This record gives sequence, C-alpha cells and structure tokens, in this order.
Amino acid sequence: MGQEYMRLFFEPETVALIGASGNKLKPGYNLFYNLNYSFGENFYAIHPSQAEIEGKKCYKSILEVPGKIDLAIIFISAQLVPSALRQCAEKGIKAVIIESAGFSEVGEEGERLTQECLKIASETGIRLWGPNCMGLLNVSKMKIMSFMNPGMWKERLISGKVSLVVQSGMLSAGFLMHILTRTPFGLSKVCSIGNKIDIDETELLDYFITDPETEVIAMYLESIKQGRRFFELAKSTEKPIVILKGGRTEFGIQSAKSHTSALAQDDKVLDSAFRQAGVIRVLGMNELLDVARCLSVSPHKVLSKARIAVLTFSGGAGVVTSDDLYEQGMEIAKLKPETLDRLQKVFPEWMAPSNPVDLYPAMEKQGPLKAFGDALSAVLDDEGVDAVFLHIFAPPIEIPIYNFDAMGEMMKRHNKPIVSWVMGHGTTALKFTQELEKRGIAVVDEISKGVRILSALLMRK
Repeated sequence: MGQEYMRLFFEPETVALIGASGNKLKPGYNLFYNLNYSFGENFYAIHPSQAEIEGKKCYKSILEVPGKIDLAIIFISAQLVPSALRQCAEKGIKAVIIESAGFSEVGEEGERLTQECLKIASETGIRLWGPNCMGLLNVSKMKIMSFMNPGMWKERLISGKVSLVVQSGMLSAGFLMHILTRTPFGLSKVCSIGNKIDIDETELLDYFITDPETEVIAMYLESIKQGRRFFELAKSTEKPIVILKGGRTEFGIQSAKSHTSALAQDDKVLDSAFRQAGVIRVLGMNELLDVARCLSVSPHKVLSKARIAVLTFSGGAGVVTSDDLYEQGMEIAKLKPETLDRLQKVFPEWMAPSNPVDLYPAMEKQGPLKAFGDALSAVLDDEGVDAVFLHIFAPPIEIPIYNFDAMGEMMKRHNKPIVSWVMGHGTTALKFTQELEKRGIAVVDEISKGVRILSALLMRK
C-alpha cells in the first residue's frame, strides 16, 4: 500500500460523515462535533432528512457534496453500509472509515456484509478502515476522526511522540482516558482498527516507521494478519515497538473471536518472533502505557547486558530492587574505586558505600539535597553504569529535598536513563512525579515496574 493512501486517512483535507446526528446523546453527534471542530468548512455532513445541524448544512447524499472528498466516515446501520460504500465509489472517494458495528463479530449475516464491503472496495479501489472501531486521532494535527465524546479530549490531548494502535474500539477510549487523566503524556496518533478487514496493524506499522512525528509505537492486538511482513518491518526499525497481545490462552482466543473476529495464533511462536524482532512484549494494559510513556521521555538504547546503579533511601528497597534486576536479566553495576571515593565524601566515616547506594546515612550527615545530588553525579560519571534507578521518598510537607533541574541536566549530559520510583505522601508524590517527568525522568509507583521499564529502555525486553 502506498503512503499516499495512508495520508488520506491521517491528513485528509476534506471529510464527509455519512451518519451525522443532531442528537447530543448519540455517538453520531460526537462524530459530527469532532469533525466540524477539526475540519470546519472542509467538513460535509450527510443526513437523509435533516437540512442542517447546529447551523451546518446537511446533504441528503454524499453524491450532492460539491468538489472532491478525501475521506468518508460511515456511521450508520451495518445493513446500509454497502449502499453507502457504492455511493462513495461513485463520488471517487478512495479512503473510507467504517465505525459501525454489526459485521463479522456478530455471525453469518455480519460476515456476509463484510464480504460485500470487501468486494465493493476491491472493484472500486477504495481502502477500508474498520469496521467496528472508533476511528483515529491525529493528535499532532488535532484532527479527531472518532465518535469519542469531546469532553474526553478537548483541552486534554498533548501532542507527543507515541503512536497507539488498538484493535478494540472502546478500549482505545479507555486507554485515552487513562493517559489523559492519570499520567498525561504526548501522543502523535491514536488508531482504533476494529475488525481490520483491510487496513491492518502491519500497514500502520509500515507508516509509523517512516512517520517523523512518531518515535514510539505501542499496540494492543488480538491477532496479526500479515505476520511475516509485520516482523520483517519490526526488525528493520530502530523505533521501539511495544505490544500487548490479547488471546494468549484458549479462553482469550474465544473472547477475541467474538470481539473482533480475530483468528487464533500460536502464542509461543509469536513470543519467539517478538524476541527475534526486538519487539517489547508486555502482559498488561497499564504496563503497555507505562513502557510506551517512559520510552517517549527517556534516553534508550539496546544493550546485551544492562548495569544499574541504585540510589535509595532504604536498604530494604535496595535488596528488593537487586532481586528484581537479576530476574529481568540485568545486574547491579560494580562501581569503580574513584566512584566509591566520591560517595564516601558524603557518607559518614563509619559506613562504606556500595551499590545499591543506601543514602539515608548520607542524608543525615549532609542533608538530602547534597547527598542525592553528589551521589547521582558520581554514579552517572561512572563508565560502568548504564542507568540509574532512583528511589525518592515524598514527605507530607514541602521541604527542599531534591534538585529536579540538576537531575534532568545530568541525565541529558550523560545520555543515560534515570528511572525514579516515588513513594510516600500522595499529594507530594504527584508533584514530584510531575517535576521529574517534565525533565524526561520516567516515574513509577512500584519497584518492579521501574525494573520492567529499565529492561525496556536498555535491552528492548
């Protein structure tokens, strides 16, 4: 598929909606509002009986719309979709998003409608996105081609580096709500592909690999249609790819089949292919978003063995971290003598520093600002350290404990990832998280999550 087709989906100049609604309680209104907001006078609403919606002229048929249309979005009953597709073909439209449900996922009649739509598309050269999906968002251009409620995205979306592909429709909305209301991070594109009867994850991967606005690719998939091509593409790019694959078990396979008519695939074979292609496989939805977010804000590289320095306020937390690092195939860095000498200067004379670096005694002697700052500088300067796992305690009162600006500057200067586990008072922890992430330092709320992030940042695992 040529990139010109994908541009019709992601960067159309003119868009028509077949299925516009003036009823604010219906998803068809959300689509109308979003498209009108995104495209203004270059958006055309189609409704067989309404003359206008909120002052916007409605056309009875897409054939009445003047001029060329780059993209049509269909949101009507599944039985009416083939007829609408034929009108799109007659109008010369080459890209169509079908957001309606009621196709292969519902049984024989839905499968018949699917095949009819595919036949029309094949005969007329139309490319189809969906059906049974929520469409797409081009966040960098603020083009919202989805029936997502405007209250979910307006004044919340942040343009960034992550492109997200979700086979499920409502799950894409759930992901977005989580991203926008919990730990916001920047998005480039968000794609809900549903039954993917034509446009699929492999074509999207091909597009995102060359998309200058995408640096991290995250996907939730229930099946992979063009497996060999998909893994060839994944292996060819330096952009990190993070995948949550649904349908790992017999129960999951049956659920996926009824959800998006996904075909069963051998999970062990897929797992091996993921590893060979350098794809980061995750097993949970929060993990998918956490890994993608951290890859988008932190330096990352591909190492055969990752050596980690741990700076902690608790010896016990250091022990737990050491175990988790070992289980993820990483190791506690062996600090050089000169690094240990620098650390000794902030430690009391009776305690010899080691890695993990328990900074509590140093904090009592020097104060937290100097103890953390000097220790972080020392371990980052060590050539035997690939990354730092920083444990940060958030007290219930606001006192100057950490120099966040200095942390960010040191990370950039050394080009080594810093991952921070923040625990303690909820309000202070949230403020610390915001300060750290503004400076490109990934933040987690559990030690095991931080270790998981380090393995993704350093080993693509």
